[in-house]
Amino acid sequence: MRARGWVVAGILALSSVALGQPKDGEPKPTPVDIKAIKDKLQVFQDKAGGTYVVFERADGNSDTRVWYGTGKSLYEQIVIGLSRNGDSWSINSWAPRLPELRPASIIRKEDGTFLRWCDGKDDAVITQLTGDKAKAILDKYGFFSSALVRRPHLFARDDAGVYYYVDRLDTTHGGKGYRVFVGKKGAMKQLSLTDIASDSAGQVFSTKTGDLRLVKTNDGDVKQTTKWVKGEKKTELIVLDVDVNSPIIFKDLGIYKFTGTLCDNI
Repeated sequence: MRARGWVVAGILALSSVALGQPKDGEPKPTPVDIKAIKDKLQVFQDKAGGTYVVFERADGNSDTRVWYGTGKSLYEQIVIGLSRNGDSWSINSWAPRLPELRPASIIRKEDGTFLRWCDGKDDAVITQLTGDKAKAILDKYGFFSSALVRRPHLFARDDAGVYYYVDRLDTTHGGKGYRVFVGKKGAMKQLSLTDIASDSAGQVFSTKTGDLRLVKTNDGDVKQTTKWVKGEKKTELIVLDVDVNSPIIFKDLGIYKFTGTLCDNI
């Protein structure tokens, strides 16, 4: 089968709205109303000043929720698992800076103590607060949706160790709003987008200069290839799994200074 690719005739100077960018700048985490579950929330703190609020159902219901923060703003964690054994339990949440797709966990041990688990790298004993101390936090702290409003979309690298990365807004914020970054670890530069083309064959992200494009194609519905095109020069890129390489994306590249997740300090 003949490979399907892109033919880009020109680059249009499109508005940010046409490119799927948010109209009023980067979206922010949104406030969460906890009134309906306020009397069922468990409050914890660690010695470093971290605060944890947990809505944990004894029946193991999927409605389990967790908020965490080191100040008076608490951000909701993306819960990906819950296990229970008698009175002990473990709530697992997405931790993009941990290796090998490992989650962060809030654990209630059999002896009744609590632990924040970060793969042994930044674990912390946490203490449950009750009475007026817990009430003060629930009354005065702000509860927000996930601090990360963006998700990885495409990650690739050339043979010289230069990374090419595209992220987008999460689905709750529309799922578009693409951004393109290029550079070495810790020195990534965001490129201004002028055009995005997307169809069944792949995607093209064109930058402001008009001759610098990130091209993603599908060859014969078998192998996905990615190229960096600058003028007449085309560089084949190695496509990297965005989940497996999550620690590189959320830590080493230097794009995301704050994730708001349990293991942010890794």
